[in-house]
Amino acid sequence: MHKLTSHIILALLLLGFVHSARAAQEPEFDLPCPQVLQLGLDKVADLYGEKTKDYSTYGMKQAFNYYVDCRRPDNDLQARGLSVAGRKQVDEVRDKLSNIGNASWSNAYIIAGGGTLYGLASVGAYAEREDFMSRFVAALIKSAGSQPSRLPAARRRANRAIDRARRSLPGPRAPTLDSWTGESRAEMLTQYRSNAKEMRSAFERLQTIVRLLPDKAAELLARQIESEVSAGLEE
Repeated sequence: MHKLTSHIILALLLLGFVHSARAAQEPEFDLPCPQVLQLGLDKVADLYGEKTKDYSTYGMKQAFNYYVDCRRPDNDLQARGLSVAGRKQVDEVRDKLSNIGNASWSNAYIIAGGGTLYGLASVGAYAEREDFMSRFVAALIKSAGSQPSRLPAARRRANRAIDRARRSLPGPRAPTLDSWTGESRAEMLTQYRSNAKEMRSAFERLQTIVRLLPDKAAELLARQIESEVSAGLEE
């Protein structure tokens, strides 16, 4: 994943340190990847808590990571059905979506004045993003194996999602951060502006990719872009 703010990373590292002492005493979670993928993210997260008895923020993060460790390799395997150019495009889409989503969650953390739950939310979004990539790869494979068909309605929905995402992008002007003071406030303002710049750069590239995709895949990606841009805004 792309970097989060150092504050989020530090919070997650501290959680890891606190829980490492009890890790050896907790039941080990061991579920084959085919079962993991069949259950899906939400059920795996619930099952992880039931088996390990760790319902903490750290435990939830571990459950998300366990899921990604199965979903990501499966996505890479499925992507072998694409051309070399197609696989490169899939990798770029994943990277740019991660840039937007991580920067958006980082800004949500900054505006809120901190909170370890934003780090957890970012990890959860990473897992959900891999679920999206599975659907995206499947759409690309399907379109590559058939004659291109025009889906005007899907293209219109894609265009509307892109427009909404563009309007949700943060501007270069940072918000007033009443919950941050002194030097930390200056640091957070700098980080916020850096995040906003990164989001806009990744958005512009993804917008170009959407234009080049088959209509159905374009709609899927445009909706995901909108979701990543607005990450944390409803919190």
